[in-house]
Amino acid sequence: MTSRIILTEHSNTTAYAYLIVVASCISLLVAPHEAISQESPNRDKLIVETLLRLKRYDVSGNEKLKSAISRHLQTIKGTLRYLELVKAFTVHEAIPDLLELAIAAHADTIGVNAASLLLDFKQSTLLQKEMNGKDSARALAIAHAIALGGHPASYAVLKPVVTDARASRQMRNVAIKGIGTTKTGQQYLLDLLSASKIPEELLFITGTVLFSSSDPLIVMTTKELITLPTTANATPLPPIIELIRIKGDPAAGKVVFDKKGTCVKCHKIGDVGKEIGPSLTEIGSKLSKEAMFVSILDPSAGVSHNYETYAISLNSGNVLSGILVSRSDDEVVVRNVDGIDRVIAVAEIDEIIKTGVSLMPADLQKVMTVQELVNVVAYLTQLKTNKTEN
Repeated sequence: MTSRIILTEHSNTTAYAYLIVVASCISLLVAPHEAISQESPNRDKLIVETLLRLKRYDVSGNEKLKSAISRHLQTIKGTLRYLELVKAFTVHEAIPDLLELAIAAHADTIGVNAASLLLDFKQSTLLQKEMNGKDSARALAIAHAIALGGHPASYAVLKPVVTDARASRQMRNVAIKGIGTTKTGQQYLLDLLSASKIPEELLFITGTVLFSSSDPLIVMTTKELITLPTTANATPLPPIIELIRIKGDPAAGKVVFDKKGTCVKCHKIGDVGKEIGPSLTEIGSKLSKEAMFVSILDPSAGVSHNYETYAISLNSGNVLSGILVSRSDDEVVVRNVDGIDRVIAVAEIDEIIKTGVSLMPADLQKVMTVQELVNVVAYLTQLKTNKTEN
């Protein structure tokens, strides 16, 4: 039987094309071994959209439909739509691409969603292998993506890292923040804290997580177990969740940044300052208030890539520390806390060790009052990307 569709000259050609593809897809579903003619990106897209409308997600038995989906995915790789279709059609062949996307865009929505999709695909072993790999930058990136996703399976993936003494401080901090988003994770951290199994260098981030709990009992118990540092006027530092609520004065914060806080000695804002630590010119577009407070009060919690501190032991017995500016077969250039670059011949070096400790002082709150600290963060929050409209 032949069906005929009669359209007027004012008919929608897109609708017509859609109906044609529906007919093609239906014929494929009925006779999957027949050839698909006129392969093209637009046709592949219409086939995919048709399958979605038909709720035909399982195409494992039809190579031609699988090929159409695969071709279409290649045209939208690196987009949120790509992730949606990979999930809808359960495209396990995309797992390697998902991993690279999660690492490359670990702080963005698409990277975080890619990591969550890997957990949907039961890829915990793959993720743990990457987190335990020799490439520390990749390991930290995938841990970040997992922690930010809040996937139900993330707890089991991140939990072992918290107590792994071999893991870097940054990795353990990320794991603590990741599992601390759930009540189960918070209770686990509190149990470790009660048993004195949280190392001193991880107490700050653990307290930050637990003080943010919605459970009053967890907050109260944490206050009994963690002593908060004091500020310049001997006032105990409030938990970060309380600091965020205090209104700051950006203008006063700039004065503290430039003078009392001595921040300008290590960070550049525009053309002002020294380039020892990361530029803060657009920091307000990159970090939340909470992240800024953590960066100031516990700078070693998350040292930015390319700003890790190295200890360089020389054959003479001297030890230099600073940021590794460059490294070649002949020489190493290291920048110290004063912004001075030192060129060292490789022949003079006995050992180079990444310390995981930031060059930034860890007790800056001691030179500022609570209000001055809040003012500095208010100032930094205003430093955002200047977007010019076309």
